[in-house]
Amino acid sequence: MNHPPDSLAESLRSWRVAVPADPGFRNRVWQRIDHRARATWPAYLRAHPAAWSLVAVLALSAAGYTGSALARARVQADRETIVVAYLVDLDPRVQALLKP
Repeated sequence: MNHPPDSLAESLRSWRVAVPADPGFRNRVWQRIDHRARATWPAYLRAHPAAWSLVAVLALSAAGYTGSALARARVQADRETIVVAYLVDLDPRVQALLKP
C-alpha cells in the first residue's frame, strides 16, 4: 500500500476530459439572447405583477403621506398668520408698535 507521494498529482496532471461538442449550443444561446432582447416593458410587468403592484402601492402611499404632511404644514402656517393678523387688529398696543 505504499504509493509514491506525487502519484495523485501525476494522475491529475495527465487527466483529460473529452466533452462531445454540442453543435446547437451556440444557436440556442443566441436564441435566448434574442428572446430577451425582444421582451418589452409591458411583458415584463405582466410577468411580475405582485412585485410591481407592491411598488405602485408603496409609491402611492409615500406620495399620499408626503402630500398630507405638506398640507398640514401649510394649514398650520396659514392659521398662525391669520391668528397674528387677528390679534394685531384687536390689540391697540401692537398696532402702535407696528405703525412708524
